[in-house]
Amino acid sequence: MKCSIYDYETLGQNPNSAPILSIAIYSFDSRNIQSLTIENVVNDCVFASFDVSEQVKNYGKIIEKDTLEWWSKQSKEAQKQIAPSDSDVSIRDMPTLFKAAKVDESDRVFTRGNTFDPIFTSQIFKDINVEEPYKWWTIRDMRSLIEGMTYGSSVKNNFIPPSVNESDLVLHDPRYDIALDVLRIASLT
Repeated sequence: MKCSIYDYETLGQNPNSAPILSIAIYSFDSRNIQSLTIENVVNDCVFASFDVSEQVKNYGKIIEKDTLEWWSKQSKEAQKQIAPSDSDVSIRDMPTLFKAAKVDESDRVFTRGNTFDPIFTSQIFKDINVEEPYKWWTIRDMRSLIEGMTYGSSVKNNFIPPSVNESDLVLHDPRYDIALDVLRIASLT
């Protein structure tokens, strides 16, 4: 089955008003999931960081102080997510990113919590007046999938897969966050 997974990092928890910092999108064939490594996913995903000031100015997005404070307590590597960069792109580039990752060809589109990332996607695509990049019925929640696969055990949905060296991770970098979820599923199948 063709699958995609994506994750946002944001400057707030309200999907209707918070700006998006970055996105990582990865598409894969579920039949080949066992052969994937964290490096495969991190290096092969579609990734972009966004111009936050554009989102605030042109789309009325609001940076939440609590979230900004939360970011200040994360690792230095993770904090790079919040620093403006010359490579930041317009939120209007979002459809191109989903297209580049071939999300429209996926039978299933996974996120870690369907009351967060998909709502951000719906809002941004509405803001830029573009049709969403997938059909609503393809969306699946990664937490629910993992908890369903481990039902009755003490395994938590955020476990570190055995194939991953924890010191190699940059938590709250969306590339690593999606890689972890893909490898969690691979370790359970």
